Amino acid sequence: MARAGQVASDGSGRLAYGIAAGILTWAFPPSLVDEAVAAAGRTEQRSRSLSARTMVYHALAMWMYPSSGYEEVMRRLMLGLSRKHHWADDWRMPSPSALTQARQRLGPAPLRLLFRAVAPTVAGLALPGALEPIALDTLTLGLPDTTANREHFGACPRVRVTALGHCGTQAVLDAALTAPSAGEGGPARDLLRSLGKGALLLAELDTLSVELWRRAAAAGADLLWRAGPDWKLPVDRVLPDGSYLSRLAEPGPGAGAEPPVPVRVITYADCGGAVDRLITSVLAPADAAATRLIHAHHTRWRLTDTLGDLAPGGPSPIDVLRSRSPELVEQEIWAMLLMHHAVRGLLVDPRDLDGRAAAELAALVRTVRMIAPDCL
Repeated sequence: MARAGQVASDGSGRLAYGIAAGILTWAFPPSLVDEAVAAAGRTEQRSRSLSARTMVYHALAMWMYPSSGYEEVMRRLMLGLSRKHHWADDWRMPSPSALTQARQRLGPAPLRLLFRAVAPTVAGLALPGALEPIALDTLTLGLPDTTANREHFGACPRVRVTALGHCGTQAVLDAALTAPSAGEGGPARDLLRSLGKGALLLAELDTLSVELWRRAAAAGADLLWRAGPDWKLPVDRVLPDGSYLSRLAEPGPGAGAEPPVPVRVITYADCGGAVDRLITSVLAPADAAATRLIHAHHTRWRLTDTLGDLAPGGPSPIDVLRSRSPELVEQEIWAMLLMHHAVRGLLVDPRDLDGRAAAELAALVRTVRMIAPDCL
């Protein structure tokens, strides 16, 4: 993302800024933002020009204007709010240090709580009798090389975002942030709280574990994971649809500490002719045929799509965040997920999807960009 030192533009984009502000306050009404600020204990004891509410919108607007520095983002935001809501007509541009201090006062908690308030749930998206494909995926982003980021995220500062996403609506349901050295199992366990009956969890066994499989199944979800060639999956019984029943056990010294997990294995050739294997907890073909499960896995949502949706003109060039401290890194990522929610989750009512392809959702995003090309 672009950084400080940008030259402020003239007022010709004021209409676009008003549209951008309208998107923000429509998706995240001020009353909802104030509730998140209060729940996080960030309500001001005295009046400030850079209020906590204003700084929440500033954090969101940074993802609307990824090529602008902090001050230019604030200028555009306040021009838009003034046009749309007649806010801050007498507002004056703060100094860069004042903006940084206001971001630090806000912290990540209000944005995290705001995301929890607006993020959809599996139960809210599930159709009666249907398996809702929910993907577990990760995204690693670079960070500015500061002492604070190195101490928290490692010598080469990077942050890993682990998230659950709904494959139909492309909505992010839940997320966890860690340093890459923490591994994927711990954050994935934290996200199991967002699963439940009706979810079909798609993931990659090679980066996870049988222990996580057990936990996810215990949460009430059905599972459909890809298993690489190193996993031993003996044929116990071949089923009518060509899949077979097998047993899944943790490899290595710990194997045998727990009884193997009964699974069903689906083998198929991908478009390039390579053989792939899917394992599922749905053991009976009558409940979900192999072809149906293969198709479900092909719809797998990718967390990198969130950046693609936020970047105008195609795949995002964003691979390094702005923030120079761990708390602000977290703030920036929750803002990213909130803006993705505004684009994906609020442009389309999931109850009206009725199986529409993700390409149709992308067309809606393109429509918004045509209306306000400088906003999204």
